[in-house]
This record gives sequence, C-alpha cells and structure tokens, in this order.
Amino acid sequence: MLAPRGKAEAGRRRERQPLSWRLQRLLSNYLPLALMALLAGATVWLSRQTPLPEAPTEALAPRSTPDYEMRGFELQRFAQGGSRQGWLRGQALRHYPDSDRIEIDAITLELSATDGSLLLAEAQRAEGPQNGSELRLKGSVRVRRFAPGADPLQAVPQMELHTEDLLALRDGRELRSDRPSSIETPGAQLRSQGLRYEHESGRLQLIGRTQSTFQPPRKPSR
Repeated sequence: MLAPRGKAEAGRRRERQPLSWRLQRLLSNYLPLALMALLAGATVWLSRQTPLPEAPTEALAPRSTPDYEMRGFELQRFAQGGSRQGWLRGQALRHYPDSDRIEIDAITLELSATDGSLLLAEAQRAEGPQNGSELRLKGSVRVRRFAPGADPLQAVPQMELHTEDLLALRDGRELRSDRPSSIETPGAQLRSQGLRYEHESGRLQLIGRTQSTFQPPRKPSR
C-alpha cells in the first residue's frame, strides 16, 4: 500500500536528519580558524574547477594579492553539551594564493580550558598557513587568563601578558614568544626575554633573563 504523499515526504525528511546531525558534529570539531581556512580553500578549489576557454592561455604567475577576503567576521565553536569552546573575531581575513597563507586584522581569540578557565588573546593582526596549524599574533599582543566562571568585563585576570610577537600552536592552547614580554599576576610583575605558556595546565615558563617585582599583600582593613 502506498503511503500518502505528505507522510512519505515526512519520512524521507526524518531519514535525512541523522546525516545532518553527523555533519554538524563533524564541523563542530574544527576551530573557527580552521573553518575559515576551509572556506578559503574551497574558494580556490572552485576557481580551479571552473572551465576555461579553449583558446591558448599562459600560466598565471603566483600573486601577492589576496584571492579571498572576508570583513567583519565572527565565528564560534560549541561543544556537544552546548557550551562555547572557542570564539574568533576579526576585522578582515585575507588568503594569499602565492604562499597559501591567511592574514587577519584586529583579531580577538577566546578559548576555554577543560576546567573552564578562559583565555582571551588580542592583537593588531595575525597570520599563518591556511591549514590552521599555527597562528602568529603581531602588534600590541595582549593575552589574559581568567578563572572559571569569571566575567572578563569585570574580573581581574589571573595573568596578563604583553608582547609584540606571539606564536599560537595546538589550536591556540600553547603560546610561545621569543620577544621581550611582560607578565602581570596579582602581587607580581615579571619581565623576560621570552615565554612558553600552556593554557590547559596554566603553566608559564619564562625564557632568558628575567626581572621580577613583588608587591606585599595588602593588610585587611579594620
């Protein structure tokens, strides 16, 4: 017996839902930066697949101008439970085909550790390979770490560092700098020639000559 058309179409829609759910879960495993890199790569792939006229053409030399650009973008990544794991915002993103790299202007990157600690990084610009394996932040780099559940707009950060050049690895969870850096924590100010930082553990390693200034704890007021 044939089912009514409306019921048959509803059944087909229900059969397609599990596939869409699987695709959503797959996409959610990528960081916002990786998603942008994939979009840029898809644009390049589509341009290469477009049929060209059969007339003789000359091979194009690598270009130093972007072939893909997005302005005022904001991307977020969520865990399966609905909590936000990552957030990326920038004034502009460009892809350069000659070096297969991307550039981001006025970048803000937010990441959450397993325990809920929040990492907030800001810089004038960033660049890295299209595959998103690393991201180098440049110009007035500011990184802050907040305790779990803290409001970045009101809370005092557990750590705040400033430098001019910072390399983000492992989806931004490992930070490295070989440039002079300043670090502030409650009660201490540090200066070093470089640093290594792991967001999951909160471990901070200072490289080279280091200067430290400690402030005595404030006495409770009576």
